[in-house]
Amino acid sequence: MSIPNTAHSNVFVYGTLKREMFNHKILAEGVNSGKFIGVGETSKAFKFSLLLSSYGFPYLIQNEEGDVSSSNTAVRGEVYTVNEEKLAELDILENIASGLYKRSVIEVELLTDENDEKIPVEQGEKNILLAFAYIAGDQEDKSDLPRIEEYTKEIHDEKYVPKGSRPGFW
Repeated sequence: MSIPNTAHSNVFVYGTLKREMFNHKILAEGVNSGKFIGVGETSKAFKFSLLLSSYGFPYLIQNEEGDVSSSNTAVRGEVYTVNEEKLAELDILENIASGLYKRSVIEVELLTDENDEKIPVEQGEKNILLAFAYIAGDQEDKSDLPRIEEYTKEIHDEKYVPKGSRPGFW
């Protein structure tokens, strides 16, 4: 299991930073572009769910112990390796300073490689790595937000509102 460091870190993305989504260009373009590692999902050892904000972007939340309303499935996303400069850009995008999100280390099970080929796994073994993930902060009440299984292109295209079009949000 590799531990993220500031020189090059793994980042797990599950929303608008994924391929074909609005903010993917921030992750994938430029001198400091992130390198796609593969598709992964949150380790089932830690229970996470996705909530859909009123502006059509997802929040990753860690489920409370005994939360029966939460999904017991893993959250699917993509894993990238990024350098320190790109990580700082992502922190700005995710509004770490304002508390919209917080960056935390989570366990991710890698399911595919950089070519989207399924990674063969020996029986009883998993390809687990550590990655930074942007987990919902405490900036707003999320108790009434709907849970979603996965942030898909369909949800994104139908619901997502870019930052510049969100009245009073920032």
